Amino acid sequence: MRGRVVLISTLIVGMALGLGIATKGSALLSAYLPKSLNGPGERIEGEVVRKQRDGNRLLVKITTTQGPALVTFTQKVADLDVLLDPGDPSTLVPAGRATFIDDPVPERVQRRDATNAPLPSAPPGTGQSPPR
Repeated sequence: MRGRVVLISTLIVGMALGLGIATKGSALLSAYLPKSLNGPGERIEGEVVRKQRDGNRLLVKITTTQGPALVTFTQKVADLDVLLDPGDPSTLVPAGRATFIDDPVPERVQRRDATNAPLPSAPPGTGQSPPR
């Protein structure tokens, strides 16, 4: 009888600890863990206002709902210079929230003038394909 009480109480305490750690533990422990173990940061959605290429880095000013942010890219600069244009809505995943952000991961970039309209077709009988 005494063995069963110990097993049942251990099970109940273990379940309570597991539930507590699952719900509140990550918030309590995140201050003591390195940022790389905390998982991806929050997503910042905004619109590219201006970009400037400076040698081997790209400076991009983005307006967000939280305010303006200056983003510095030092990796894949040539690719990002072609990808990002002023006026494009974009989503970035930075390491942390700040006004000055270094090397975030660009998750999504949309074209400002992108529409879902089909390509214009050539008039029937001309035998030409539509311009691309």
